[in-house]
Amino acid sequence: MRTVLRLLGTRYGVALVLVVLVLMVVVLGRTVLDNGDGNSANDAVGPTVAPVPTSANPYSSLGDDGVEESVAPAPSLSKGAADASTVATRFAKAWLRKPGITGEQWRAGLKPDASTDLLASLADTDPADVPTATITGPMQLQANGGTTVAKFPAEGGTIVLGLQVSGGRWQVISLDWETA
Repeated sequence: MRTVLRLLGTRYGVALVLVVLVLMVVVLGRTVLDNGDGNSANDAVGPTVAPVPTSANPYSSLGDDGVEESVAPAPSLSKGAADASTVATRFAKAWLRKPGITGEQWRAGLKPDASTDLLASLADTDPADVPTATITGPMQLQANGGTTVAKFPAEGGTIVLGLQVSGGRWQVISLDWETA
């Protein structure tokens, strides 16, 4: 016993005691914080719940309450403002290649329905470089959150327009050409 006490008085003995104490605290902490199912306190609190399938929903027999949660609210338009479909169609028709039209005339036709940023990006565009002169099918309109995308099938590809409500009216904010 004297040998043990003499060993504890040295720095090696003190280090050994500290290591034993740290190990005891770690083991005790894991034991106390273990909630019995192998999950520690750092894991998610409470049981894991799987989503309930619609057919097993106990409230499904109550009927539809008429609220559609996945539908984004419609943007606020000024009274008499054209809808997205009308704006997209006007812009697409004005954008088409028309022989003999000047750049100024072409941009003037786009101006009523284009954002100022889009008009600025088209400032140096030659209307003769527009890749198509004909829309060949009906437009497809797709809402994407706060924006709407209009796609027009055309000779040689697809005209893709991004639209957004600004100042109470729909404006074309982006233009893309997808080749066929």
